Amino acid sequence: MLKRTPSALLVTALSSFCLAAFAADPSTEAALSKGEAKDLKTQSEAQYKARKNVAEANEDLNKGDCKTALEGAAKRACLKSAKASAKSDKAAAKTVHELEEQKIKDATKQ
Repeated sequence: MLKRTPSALLVTALSSFCLAAFAADPSTEAALSKGEAKDLKTQSEAQYKARKNVAEANEDLNKGDCKTALEGAAKRACLKSAKASAKSDKAAAKTVHELEEQKIKDATKQ
């Protein structure tokens, strides 16, 4: 249960870093070629899947901690919290992915 906060902070930090790196990329300031756009979309998709897998792994770890350390109502609350945290992390990963794809789409229109 205590691992939830650091994982959320890690996902947020990585998301911010990815967006900052993407925004600083000089290729996004000029129009992108079709091949460059496809490469960026592929990379964004891979990063999204990786973030989602990290969220699922953290959920499994948090559930394992709950099952071994707690009993009864506290255990159920902990499991529910682990599931909610994973759902939140996955939503954050999806939001970052959608923003990246929109930036790529906007850069190809120019």
